[in-house]
Amino acid sequence: MEPKGIDMGDYQERYKDFDMEVAVEQVLTGVKAHFRVLKGEAVMLDWRLVHIDRFWPTEHAAAEAGFQAAREAINTELLAAGG
Repeated sequence: MEPKGIDMGDYQERYKDFDMEVAVEQVLTGVKAHFRVLKGEAVMLDWRLVHIDRFWPTEHAAAEAGFQAAREAINTELLAAGG
């Protein structure tokens, strides 16, 4: 996981042939994370909310949850479909 751009809470990571992006935000009720998956310039999966069950997770934990959700989506939705 490495920072992406100049905004705090934006991360990127490569998985198989895909680029994953995760955005973490602090909200009144805690922390939320979103992810999307790209292949080159093409958006394969657009921004999706990640449900975080832990109470008051850290930004790092929320980002890791986002990447885990993105990996699962890649495996089940894109690779299983031959993407």
